[in-house]
Amino acid sequence: MGNLKRLSILAVLLIGSSLCFANQISFQIVQHDDCLDSVSEDSLTIEDSVLNNFFEYGFIVTNSDAAISESAAQDEKLYKIGQGDAFNGFSDYFIQIRLYYERTDETTSANADLCEIGFSITSVKTGKKIADKTMKNIKIDRTKKNNLVKISSDLVDEISKALRAYKA
Repeated sequence: MGNLKRLSILAVLLIGSSLCFANQISFQIVQHDDCLDSVSEDSLTIEDSVLNNFFEYGFIVTNSDAAISESAAQDEKLYKIGQGDAFNGFSDYFIQIRLYYERTDETTSANADLCEIGFSITSVKTGKKIADKTMKNIKIDRTKKNNLVKISSDLVDEISKALRAYKA
């Protein structure tokens, strides 16, 4: 019984110590699409995939509700709200992900094409903006269901690279 108790305590200590060294990230999805009044299914798919990918990278992840923005001024307002939420939630970093959609003659009225993704990373503790990058010329193949998941994975890779560069 004594050995079992020691092993249990050791397991709890190992799990607890791994959580102490994990970074906490809070992120927010901001959608730019002039024709929609609510957040699109594509944006919600990307939000879910980003959340899962960050978790797989070993981060503790929280997110603000996805929002729609019509201007850079509204982006900044949403950014400050999200950063405040991240501060109140004791996050280490806040990331705002901006999804830009465009409509062409080929797109249906329900589906706009994702054409650009921008993201900003801020250290919540210092308030310093770590990175502000854009991924352009995104090609969506609507015949493949996992295409948005792949784009989300690439996005998380870019964000992780920026975080590693900041820590180095």
